[in-house]
Parts: sequence; structure tokens; C-alpha cells
Amino acid sequence: MKKLALIIFVALTACQSKKNETEMTDTTSVMSADTVATATKPSTDETLCFELKEGKDVTTVKLIMKGDEITGEMNWTPWEKDGAVGTLKGKKVGDEIVADYDYMIEGSNQSEEKIFKIDGEKLLIKEGELIEGKDGKLIMKDPAKAKFKETLVKVSCK
Repeated sequence: MKKLALIIFVALTACQSKKNETEMTDTTSVMSADTVATATKPSTDETLCFELKEGKDVTTVKLIMKGDEITGEMNWTPWEKDGAVGTLKGKKVGDEIVADYDYMIEGSNQSEEKIFKIDGEKLLIKEGELIEGKDGKLIMKDPAKAKFKETLVKVSCK
């Protein structure tokens, strides 16, 4: 009888030991996969700066990208005239960036929808007919008909 009890005990202990090894192996592989995924995940945080010089007029755009979230600033500085200085806040939607441009022009605050597209070393700005939307923000009447007309080139951020 003692021999039978010893055999059952050894069998149960062996089964329990095998189960623990399987659980540890499964947990270890999951942890390793998570660790590898985190370590190899590419950073999507990036700051890019662009500029357009037309004669003595200068337009600059700085984009700070954190995943699909975009913030930054845009400044239009025409020669010997009042310009527009403001901030950008938006999202990347497909290959376009749709942002609210809140700026000061001629002493007044204004808000306008801006649509950008990064094309290699260039930043393209879509232009089209604007209408007043809710809260007084200027929005594109028909973004599908608007065209990318303004092209800024990539420069180092200062």
C-alpha cells in the first residue's frame, strides 16, 4: 500500500512540475514578445521645419508630430506689411495633415482650417475657397476641389 501511495505521489508531483514548467515557458515567451515589440517599435515623434521665400516674404511652418497628433506653428511674414503668426493643432488623416491654424493678423485673432501634405523634403499646403464655419473658423468649402498650390522646402529647425 505504501508503494502505491508513493507511486501516486510521484506521478502527481511530476504532473504538477510539468504544468509549472509550461506556465513559466508560456509567460516567459509572452513577456519576451512584449519586450521585443516595445524595443523594436519605431519612434513616431518627429519635429520638421519648412520654409518658403518669395522675394522678401517668408512663410515658415514647424510641425511637431507625435503619432497622428500634430502641433506646431506657422508664420507668414510679408515684407513691410503685417503678417500672420500662430499655432497649429491637428491630426494626420491618411497622407494629409488637417490642422486648426489659430493666428493673429492685423491685431485680430483668427482661426482657419489648414490641410498639409508632406512629400519627401517638401510641405504642400492646400488652397481653396474658404467659408465661415461654426465658431467663426474659416474652413474649406470643398476640400476635394482644393489644390496643393503652396510648396515649402524642408529646413533645419532653429
